[in-house]
Amino acid sequence: MLVAQLTDTHVVRPGSTYFGVDTAAYLRDAIDALHALDPAPDVVVVTGDLTNFGEPAEYERFAELMAASRVPYFVVPGNHDDRDAMRACLPPRTYGGSNDARVRFAIDEYDVRVIGLDANGARPWPGARLDDASLRWLDRTLALRDATPALVCVHQPPFRTGLHYLDAFGFGGARRLRALLAPRARHVRVISGHIHCVRVGDVGGARASTAPSTAPQVVPELFERRPFALRRERPGFATHAWDAARGFVTTVFRRADDGRYVPVAESAAAAENAPA
Repeated sequence: MLVAQLTDTHVVRPGSTYFGVDTAAYLRDAIDALHALDPAPDVVVVTGDLTNFGEPAEYERFAELMAASRVPYFVVPGNHDDRDAMRACLPPRTYGGSNDARVRFAIDEYDVRVIGLDANGARPWPGARLDDASLRWLDRTLALRDATPALVCVHQPPFRTGLHYLDAFGFGGARRLRALLAPRARHVRVISGHIHCVRVGDVGGARASTAPSTAPQVVPELFERRPFALRRERPGFATHAWDAARGFVTTVFRRADDGRYVPVAESAAAAENAPA
């Protein structure tokens, strides 16, 4: 089972750009790159910030772009997304048909369960919070198939990433999430976006990771010895392969100068088993 993860696509209206970047063109390139993978992904998950302003015209463009995907795709909203506009414009299957106040769904038709969680507050507030209803739902949902491997997909990473300007906004419910995942850690991987770069953490013993944005980004960071710095990130995506002997194996792909997407090793603490 191979799941591809796209994130932070930030699609805007036709004729517009996102900080000077044609995000739609980069999303097209990423989808083409997924089609070129061998083996091909079984599923694509887009982990939030599908659009930049949450407008219907942006979701219509996003849906048009994603219609080119040869494999099913699912989405979870990010802090830039509008739940109502997203639901109105995208096929219900893509968000699991969820009609709850917050989007939450479990796709059980594959060897790996795909579980979507909405941890957003008021848009575009970058902080996150899993409410009581979502945590109870997740506990019940995981308990139904406790030994089945599951990808828990939530836009904001529920661990400290080291990007202090975002970590400062917090993740409400993270302690309860850790306790909930601890007895199931062997079979669970948590995947996120939001920070537009790659970090790996731990949530109750379950490995958690973020993926790069599909569009090139300038990522701000706060350092202990320097007050502020900027780092340019290449666009990319991640894949998550389930192996019964090894668990989840995550690989990060980045767009090279020639337009190809190649697997990379981000750093000593980066994506697990990403070849150089």
